[in-house]
Amino acid sequence: MSDTLIIRGRYTNQTFVPDGPLPDAEGPAELVITRTVPRPVGSIADAFGAAPVLRSGDDILAQVRADRDEWGDR
Repeated sequence: MSDTLIIRGRYTNQTFVPDGPLPDAEGPAELVITRTVPRPVGSIADAFGAAPVLRSGDDILAQVRADRDEWGDR
């Protein structure tokens, strides 16, 4: 095997479990284990924080229209 293949998976109970199918290739191989920190599960909104008061879509649209009218024809 001349190409390097990276097979991702998990190592648990002294067994490697691949995330996908293994390739149909043979040759010398190494198992290198890199510890990773699990990523917290959440939404993209969590990255921006939370509003103290939630507004409806109609409220937001009214504000945008008012702001646009305030700008005038520039």
